[in-house]
Amino acid sequence: MLTIRTAFVTRVVVLSAALSCSLTACGRSGPTPEEVAQQFQGRVASLERAGISVRDERMLERGAVAKFYQDRQTKAAWEEKDRMEIVNSIRGFAADGLDPADYHLKTIEALLEQRKTEPTAEIEGDLDVLLTDAVAGMVDHMRYGRVRPVTLNPAWNVDPREDAPPLDQTLREIQASGNVAEALAGARPNHFIYQGLVKELARLKEIAAKGGWPAVPAGKSIKPGAVDPRVPSVRARLAASGEFQGESGSDPTRYEERLVDAVKAFQAHHRLNEDGIVDKGTVAAMNIPVEERIGQVMANMERSRWVLHGLSDEFMLVNIPAFKAYLIRGGRNIWEARTQVGEEGKETPTFRAMMRTVVLNPDWTVPQSIIVNEIMPAMAKGRNVLAQQGLRAYDENGNEVSVRGDLPDGVTLKQPPGPKNALGKVKFLFPNKFAIYLHDTPNKRLFDNEVRTFSHGCIRLQNAMELAEVLLGQQGWGPDRIQEALASGETKNVNLEHPIPVLIVYWTVSVGATGEVRYGQDIYNQDPGLVAALTAPPRRA
Repeated sequence: MLTIRTAFVTRVVVLSAALSCSLTACGRSGPTPEEVAQQFQGRVASLERAGISVRDERMLERGAVAKFYQDRQTKAAWEEKDRMEIVNSIRGFAADGLDPADYHLKTIEALLEQRKTEPTAEIEGDLDVLLTDAVAGMVDHMRYGRVRPVTLNPAWNVDPREDAPPLDQTLREIQASGNVAEALAGARPNHFIYQGLVKELARLKEIAAKGGWPAVPAGKSIKPGAVDPRVPSVRARLAASGEFQGESGSDPTRYEERLVDAVKAFQAHHRLNEDGIVDKGTVAAMNIPVEERIGQVMANMERSRWVLHGLSDEFMLVNIPAFKAYLIRGGRNIWEARTQVGEEGKETPTFRAMMRTVVLNPDWTVPQSIIVNEIMPAMAKGRNVLAQQGLRAYDENGNEVSVRGDLPDGVTLKQPPGPKNALGKVKFLFPNKFAIYLHDTPNKRLFDNEVRTFSHGCIRLQNAMELAEVLLGQQGWGPDRIQEALASGETKNVNLEHPIPVLIVYWTVSVGATGEVRYGQDIYNQDPGLVAALTAPPRRA
């Protein structure tokens, strides 16, 4: 959350004092306050025009900057100390996977140098406007993300700016804070997930600066204890990334125990089967270049900025490509489970919502897409799908109807609670426009698969009843009461006394509550598009 000092300092900057400090040494007189004010008013007036540029720099947040200066009666905003804090903050944005060049850095630096020997009112006006626009862009991108999710996939729109304060208001708070560097630093997500990604990016950049890591040649799987000429390359690869430390044994081609442990650690970090066998999949993960891993971390830092702002200490996290769900409370992971998520063409979307209700013995209303694409074609082939799946048909008035042959128009299909119900014994509701929820499932065997893209978009949970017990246990629902409700066979909606945020995220690099970093598969192939968007010129106002 943005750190702003409570004391509001009113400042009217006409720049004459700042100019006299920089100009006296060179023996030249700078522009008069009247000249600066006149030039500056012209700059501010020009912000009303769409597509305006300053020193060939297209504005990032033209509207917010114009409103900010209008409220200041078009007076300049930044003192000498502020300017250097802003410049240093821009440079520091590289640590967040963002390009300082996107925030007018070179032009601002050039103007700061130029004004030392050639001070003009025009320079003062342009410099102040570019500094303000840089601050606006930085705080907006850090709080809510540089890339608008809707530009990547309109169907998966996350709107982190919904209900956010106006950006010009945030600019006023930063300008009045008395410590611009502190205010900008406070805009960063203050969360262990984001902080872990920042550290991982720095680690990878350090490895890249040393030349990256060597490739491992392809070949047959190497099992523990084997002798293979590729073992030294495996050792060198893991030494470069830090999993292996020390020297090889007497025979450098032998796959000894210490290297096996290092391979298992690598496999754990990359969500691979931790068997210590250097197989095709492990070699493929080792051979992803460090530059590609850097882009992957940058993409997931951006995804974190979309959803982490203002997050409480308790939340549900579902990481789609990791096939895992977690309940975080007080900065600790207190429950986790495997998940099944949307298959290709029915991808689970990413968004943030509030979990409000636990439903015991849920019934299932069959989505229209499943009726059209699966049930009706099966019925056309003569299969009695309704009886096989225990489905009941209801007309538009909610009356149960008998179906013989084709399915009439306007009919709703429902599956009552029971052992065959597709939602199992419990579902967890968090209202959202995608009609996505978490739920139990009778298909427990599918959780044994490594890649679990089986659903129509909703998220199936392993050990879902454990989650129900954790959540409802806070409000007097012990295991006996829950079992009594289940045994009744009746649907029971239990509202949570304290709704909790649910984050459905697509993080191919994730950070655990204890700081461990793990890489996963890009199952929906979303990383390349986001990396390309992050490295393209930023969206302009």
